[in-house]
Amino acid sequence: MKLGIIVVYLIKEEDEKLLELHLSRIERHTGMPYTIYGCANRLLPKFIRLIEKHPRIRIFDCEHTNLRDSEEHAFYLEQLVKIAIRDGATHIVTLHIDSFPVRDGWADELAGKLSEFCVLSAIMRDEKYDRKPNTACMFFHRDFYLKYHPTFRLSGKETSFPAYKRYKKEYAHVPDSGVGYGFKIYLEGLAWHPLLRSDKDEDHCGIGSIYGDLIFHLSSANRELKCFPGDDARTVNVGNFRKAFVALRNFGAPLLPNKVREKAHMFLPRAIEDFLFPQYKTNEEAFITVKKDLLSDPESYLNYLRTGKR
Repeated sequence: MKLGIIVVYLIKEEDEKLLELHLSRIERHTGMPYTIYGCANRLLPKFIRLIEKHPRIRIFDCEHTNLRDSEEHAFYLEQLVKIAIRDGATHIVTLHIDSFPVRDGWADELAGKLSEFCVLSAIMRDEKYDRKPNTACMFFHRDFYLKYHPTFRLSGKETSFPAYKRYKKEYAHVPDSGVGYGFKIYLEGLAWHPLLRSDKDEDHCGIGSIYGDLIFHLSSANRELKCFPGDDARTVNVGNFRKAFVALRNFGAPLLPNKVREKAHMFLPRAIEDFLFPQYKTNEEAFITVKKDLLSDPESYLNYLRTGKR
């Protein structure tokens, strides 16, 4: 196996320890030869200097885009996968800067899930609300890529296809990066192996989880808006507002697309924003706590997730 690890290095200035943890855990648990194919188009110079010292990382000057969020991430992933394939990688795995393996043999185990019919092994973020491959860990063989040429996202035209509408109805999902691989597998009558959340205990169902007892994903390290599939269905304490207003929020808020939600803070008073989306404030508070616990003692926190014991 010649493993190509694909990572888009978009990192907040305060996340140097998270980057170091990501790199150290990959090195610690990856026994076979590997190369990290990285994009650092908008990476701060101090981080570029850090990763340039890593013997396994090759940084590429990818074609620039003005896209942001999931669209930007997918744009760079597409380029890096092509580079790794041209470089002779037999197996490809995408990771995020806040995802990494938690035990030895992870790549061999993921490779063992693949076959001519089962062409992908990946995180499934939510079994009810987001049943698609997630790019925090997507593992596949070069032959699958070369035969089917999947893309990480779908165009507007593709999402209007009747086949996509059937796919979305059968497999509820957020149509962000990774959906293109899921849809291609569906169209070709193939299958993929989902890595489901395997935590014995956790602090938040969407933040700081281990999947398949193989991959940890902090989640949302680079997203300002901490939103997760199923947020609107979860019970959130909104205080003593009248039931009519609560009913209005529960009916109206889920109808707003994420793009509108992400800009809400620009035109809504904070009190109204917290009323419409109280779960986002709760998510942000959980993220801060989980990230602090993880970075202060990674061994202890990962063991807590895997065993349920602190």
